[in-house]
Amino acid sequence: MKWRGDVIEFEVYGTSHAPEVGVTAKGLPKTPLDKEKLARFLDRRRAKNAAYSTKRIEADLPEVQVGDAFCAVIKNTNVRSGDYNELYGIPRPSHADYAAHLLDGRLDFSGGGEFSGRLTAPLAVLGYAAKEILSSHGVTVSAWTSEIGGVKGATYQHGLTPEMLSCGEKGLWTPEKETEMISVIEEAAAKKDSVGGKVECAVVGLPGAVGGGSFGSLEGKIASLLYLIPAVKGVEFGRGFGLAAMRGSQANDPLRMAGGKVKLVKNDAGGVNGGLSNGAPVTIGVVFRPTPSIGAPQQSVDLVKGENAEIEIKGRHDACIVPRAVPVVEAAVAIAVLDAMAEGEKL
Repeated sequence: MKWRGDVIEFEVYGTSHAPEVGVTAKGLPKTPLDKEKLARFLDRRRAKNAAYSTKRIEADLPEVQVGDAFCAVIKNTNVRSGDYNELYGIPRPSHADYAAHLLDGRLDFSGGGEFSGRLTAPLAVLGYAAKEILSSHGVTVSAWTSEIGGVKGATYQHGLTPEMLSCGEKGLWTPEKETEMISVIEEAAAKKDSVGGKVECAVVGLPGAVGGGSFGSLEGKIASLLYLIPAVKGVEFGRGFGLAAMRGSQANDPLRMAGGKVKLVKNDAGGVNGGLSNGAPVTIGVVFRPTPSIGAPQQSVDLVKGENAEIEIKGRHDACIVPRAVPVVEAAVAIAVLDAMAEGEKL
């Protein structure tokens, strides 16, 4: 997985069942990292003994070097490739298995290889560094779970609250709906199935005029990084897809003077106009598909035998990836925003 911005470029390497995964980056402003705070951030992404989580528990203790280049290595200590022996040559539906086979002819799909969500662990390390740098410049990046399996909770469309912006270590955050969300996940897991959902993110404190037109668009830069996260199938800014049903008189964000400064009456554009930040919070919605690895019977094909096949995927998988994806969304957004600020000399 590679990404090249205007200032920052990085490569995430390794595979789900390799000895290690890691990330190397250039162009990142140097910053000391608090190991305890980094560990807490990564713990939000780690699998836990929860209804939504895989039973593959990894320590995720990175070895980080910060110098002319940023480097972080995370050891894979809980690998069970044998879980995939029965799937040799049989691609799992909606995984990258078949597309990867078309790419290079591979037949071994153990753990998803380089397309696995496991690689979001080193991405989160780099993103944490980006969040810390942004924070030192008064810019915060916060995300939370807003929907799971059709159950909707807190959303920026109802106004950002301090609780949303500090939900921190609890990715499944929306108190009035949490029990219902957990029940939906447990019901799907009991049927060897999975559910998807939505993560929302807000960038607060970002000055205006960050980004640019055409290929320098702030929205494009953020979206390009969010789509590096496996299972992401939709990205929107502000009202996003809801704008399709609105009229211009409803969708436009009026401007007014308040205390000698220009203020937006509302923020349906999500803090970005023409690819540039406008000073309002940048609000982003990220849709995650249901985890494709499920134990229920599914139709596939046997590429070795050249015949149809039915599979029941074994192994350890998330019934819902959304809660664990919250810090990864923060990480991706933070890297993109940091690159845009650095390119625009806003740091």
